[in-house]
Amino acid sequence: MKAKSLLLAVGVLLAVGATYVDALHFALSRSVPAADAAVAAPAEVRLWFTEAAAENSVGIRLVNAAGAVVETGETAQAADNAPVYSVAVGHTLAAGRYTVAWRGIGDDGHVVQGDFAFTVSAQ
Repeated sequence: MKAKSLLLAVGVLLAVGATYVDALHFALSRSVPAADAAVAAPAEVRLWFTEAAAENSVGIRLVNAAGAVVETGETAQAADNAPVYSVAVGHTLAAGRYTVAWRGIGDDGHVVQGDFAFTVSAQ
């Protein structure tokens, strides 16, 4: 009985510990436009990360429904908030579905990447 209780306790600690460690890694915490949102054509795509990335390591690409990369400005880090990065769109996006693909390197040296989609509604 004690062995089962000990194994259960160790399992819970490992699960909680893994969650805590995952929370410490560089990751996307939110975005504008938000994932799966339907929005008017945005002037920029802005991403908030859980921590500042390694210098010059964040890249943000915008891809249309046909799989073509949409021209944007350079990825820029917010001057007043280190974990925030954005790209200016620079033109009005046509109605349709878009994917934001991002990549960055955390302070621990791990490369992290992800993507999400949003839809531009017809004006």
